[in-house]
Formats: sequence, C-alpha cells, structure tokens
Amino acid sequence: MEYYLLLIQFLLALFLFFILFKSINYFLRLYKYKKLKSTPFPKKYQETLKNLHQYKALSPKLKEKMHLLILLFIDQKEFIGAKMLITDEIKTIIAFYASLLRIGFALGEKDRVNTIIVYPNNFLYDEEYQNGGIYKTETIALEGQSANGTVVLSWQDIKQDISQREKENVIIHEFAHELDFESGYANGTPILESSNYRRWSEVFSTAFDRLKNLSEKDNPLGTYALTNEAEFFAVCSERFFETPKDFKEDFPDIYEQLKLFYRVDTVTILQ
Repeated sequence: MEYYLLLIQFLLALFLFFILFKSINYFLRLYKYKKLKSTPFPKKYQETLKNLHQYKALSPKLKEKMHLLILLFIDQKEFIGAKMLITDEIKTIIAFYASLLRIGFALGEKDRVNTIIVYPNNFLYDEEYQNGGIYKTETIALEGQSANGTVVLSWQDIKQDISQREKENVIIHEFAHELDFESGYANGTPILESSNYRRWSEVFSTAFDRLKNLSEKDNPLGTYALTNEAEFFAVCSERFFETPKDFKEDFPDIYEQLKLFYRVDTVTILQ
C-alpha cells in the first residue's frame, strides 16, 4: 500500500513540475513577444525586404505581423553557415519566406524548425536505394532538404529563385515539408482540422493521378511534383505563395484546400 502511495505522490509531483515548466515557458515566450513587438524593425531588414514582390504586396497590417514573425524567427532559430558566412541578408530572406507560410497562423503556431543550415551552392547527399535486392548509394546534388526540425538550403538557389521570380522557391518548399512532418512523417497531408481530411485526400489524389497521365510538356507543376505525395504538397505550396493567381486558375480545388490549411487567401494578399 505504501508503495502505491509513494508512486501516486511521485506522479503528482511530476505532473505539477510539468505544469510549472509549461507555465514558465509560456510566460517567457509572452515576455519575448511583447519585447520584440515593441522593438523597432531594423532598417537593414527593411532594405532587404523591399525587393521581394510578396512583401511589397502585403497590407500595412500584415507587414506589421510579418515584422514580428521575422524578429521572432531570427531570435529563436540557429543559423549555421556551411563553408560560408551567414549575413543579415540571408537571415532576413529565409525568415521572410519561412514566416510567409505561417502568416495566417497565430504566433508560435506551426513552428517546429530549430536549425537552418545554409550552403553557398548545391550540396551533395548520398541517397541509398534498393535495386534487385542489392542496396546501392547514389550521390545527388540538392537545393534543399529538411527533417526533424532542421532545414538545409542552397543560397545560390535562393538568390536565383528571387531574382528570376520563378514559380519555384526552395525556402517555401522545404518549410512546407516541415509542416508536413508535424504529423510524424511526410506524406503530403499535414495536420488538418479533422473535418478536412477526407476532402483533402480526395482533391490531392485526383489531381496527382490526373497529372501522372499527362506528358511533361502538359504538366504545369513539373515532373518533380509527381515524385511522391510529399513533394506534390510542397510544390503546390510553392505555387500557392509564388504564383497564386495562375495556380488558382489551374488547380482551383487544391487552391481552396491550401487556403483553408494556411488560413490565408494568397490571391487577395499577394497580387
């Protein structure tokens, strides 16, 4: 009997400690939010952002929220340069596009990335695969990669995406993967409101299957989007934030699902 009482007391103490830890963490984050909200947005960040077409399109109210998201992102994330120096420009651009995906969410929501590693160019990755029962390794060059709260990016490809205003955006792509990983693994279906899963699956599966039957020339998303469902979601997220008007015209059903998930109508706020 004494053993069970001690066990109950231990579990109760553990529970109270957990509540105390969560409360302290909550108030520390609240203090940090208030402090950063009252901090003037640095002019050097502003100079970098003024050349980004999505930033220029945002309303004053959304720019104010974006400024806070960027300040929080830069303050809370670890940036690591792989054979390169991490500058304020690099931090600001990555923070902007990573935060653009979360502009419709509450502060601190959908924020699981801790570390960003930046390479000057494409980086090499050894991919292992099975062929006829034999395991082989192939070295491939990547623009970006993400897993377990860490995002790896190529600065060369980031600059190219921005300068050419392409449909692709490696930052959006990799951070979309991280949102997908929130459910435990990347399968093209991030955590949704429970009522949305059936419709989401129906819309994305129908589009995925339809595009597989098209030629490369007729596929508006490109062949890489058809690698698997996770890549399909990431590519669709890129188009949703980069070319929302065209994307809505080509894929109205997917656009609607992404609008519900990201809680923002990009045609309205970014055009």
